[in-house]
Amino acid sequence: MKNVVRLYKIIIRYWPFLIAGLVFMFGFALFSGVSIMLAVPLLDYVFKPEPTEIYYESLASFQSAIRQAVENFVAEYGSVFVPRNLNFYNPLVDNLKEILKHTDPLFLLWFISISVLVLIILKNLFFYLNKVMFANLRGKTVYDIRNQMFKTYLNQSLAFFNINKVGDSLVRMVNDVELVSNFYIKSILEAIQNIVLLLVYARIALLLNSRLFLYSLILLPIFTLVLSHMGRKIKKYSRRIQSRASDLFSTVEEILNSMKIVKAFSREDHELDKFKKINRSHFKSWRKSRIYHAFSTPISEFNGTITGIVVFLIGGSQVLSETSDFTLGSFMAFLLAIFSMLHPLKIVSRAYADIRKANVSLQRISEILDRKYELIELPHHKPKKTFDDKIELLDVSFSYGKYAEVLKNISFEINKGEKVAIVGGSGAGKTTLINLLTRMYDPTGGNILIDGIPIQEIKLRDLRNLFGLVTQESILFTDTIASNINYGTLKPVSHEEIKNAAEIAYASEFIEQFPNKYDEMLDIKASNLSGGQKQRLCIARAVVGDPPILIFDEATSMLDTEAEQKVQRAIEQATKNKTVIVIAHRLSTVLSSDKIAVLDKGKITDIGSHQELLTRCDKYKKLCAAQFELKQNG
Repeated sequence: MKNVVRLYKIIIRYWPFLIAGLVFMFGFALFSGVSIMLAVPLLDYVFKPEPTEIYYESLASFQSAIRQAVENFVAEYGSVFVPRNLNFYNPLVDNLKEILKHTDPLFLLWFISISVLVLIILKNLFFYLNKVMFANLRGKTVYDIRNQMFKTYLNQSLAFFNINKVGDSLVRMVNDVELVSNFYIKSILEAIQNIVLLLVYARIALLLNSRLFLYSLILLPIFTLVLSHMGRKIKKYSRRIQSRASDLFSTVEEILNSMKIVKAFSREDHELDKFKKINRSHFKSWRKSRIYHAFSTPISEFNGTITGIVVFLIGGSQVLSETSDFTLGSFMAFLLAIFSMLHPLKIVSRAYADIRKANVSLQRISEILDRKYELIELPHHKPKKTFDDKIELLDVSFSYGKYAEVLKNISFEINKGEKVAIVGGSGAGKTTLINLLTRMYDPTGGNILIDGIPIQEIKLRDLRNLFGLVTQESILFTDTIASNINYGTLKPVSHEEIKNAAEIAYASEFIEQFPNKYDEMLDIKASNLSGGQKQRLCIARAVVGDPPILIFDEATSMLDTEAEQKVQRAIEQATKNKTVIVIAHRLSTVLSSDKIAVLDKGKITDIGSHQELLTRCDKYKKLCAAQFELKQNG
């Protein structure tokens, strides 16, 4: 229920479209009902079996008689619009019948024909305007939902993305939202429209013959029970479909991103078999859902047929009876009203099934919207524009959920202007430590302070603006080179500042060779650049905003020797007069650091310069021995 209330709250934001849509909906229903009622005068008074004396042959006399009848009714009963019971309008109806009886049939035929034309035009105009208003309402609601979901995703910590599949997020944002749009919002609006039509047609049928109308409803309870059972089945299989779709998207996304490895080990057949299994599971759930869904239309059709037979038998008998005042015109209008109810009833039954199906998607969307932001800014957060003294890590610990601790009681300082290296084997926790500094996660124990201020008390945007980050993987966007460099700062920067950042990173030498230079578009994953060129662009991005602290997380580990030398030269240029934190497997890149922190199994084993660590740290000596021996052997 909470999920539905949230959806309605979003819909209500666009109340002008909702109100306008409802007004046009009621207009459409009203004109639909009036057009049906014109069957009575057409059959009973145009094609009347017996001649009567004609009093009204012109539009003026006919209108005058109608107006007089209405005025007399209002004078006696007070209002036309507040009926007390079904027989309230009988005196007015009797007077109108008397007027029609004495109206020229040819004039009445023309009048009814023109009236039908006008009513059809108005009915379809209101139908069109209703659709336009509700399309805006639906589109803006979906627009808001997607914006809220994407904002929620953006405000999750990296831990969320480490344990949740990208494919599942795509399914929720695209597929689930589309299902809610098509099968929930659309179905609700269509159901409201068709319920109004049902009420109008039912009111007409009740006015014409209340007993016959009640006979026509005898099968409705059975129909409702069958529909309810199918709705539960549809919801069950819809939940399975969305789960399988998430697996499907995640598998495709993972395989396509790993295509080089798939082909390198000739695993195409293996991946195809794995995909076929998931795809078949999805197909089976989808097929069962569609089978149950397909039942709603035949059941509705069957219900309509049985209702029609009952009406024909009982109503026809009344018309043929000499003692009944149920005329052929009234019977035909009644039939039109009853059979006009069948299509709205079918739409409502289909909408019910669709809503049950979309409830699953609405629940999956709400699971994301209900997620609290994992990195919360305190109400009293402090602005922080500069780095003045030092970074302190005080007994910092971190673990991913219920798993073993990745970092345990880490304590050390990074003073302003220092170059600090963090070394250790794979899985030692080096990158996790950097992620804690930039508050991609919050530590599960201990504190991190910048200039004496806990980072949780610093405005998140200000905190991250203090750092320029270059990661091991060169992540660039499908945009221009200038835009990719500019991505590194929230401050407005000129083209000259972008060029200056590229020169610092030694990237200008290859950028100038492109036909469009800084306006050159990068291909997907920047495939039109070499590994070293990508990394130099990443360095330019890191320095363009002139952050006081630069972080290099394995920035050269994936490069060949020539590219590494160019990137290393760019790093040396970029780190002048900066506080620098370097993570490196290759110890040759950190020998000149002011201090080196040796990390092993989540703990700091020692901190010191290269020479100091060689004399006292066994772990560091092993790392050096292994790497330099490998280098000599190579």
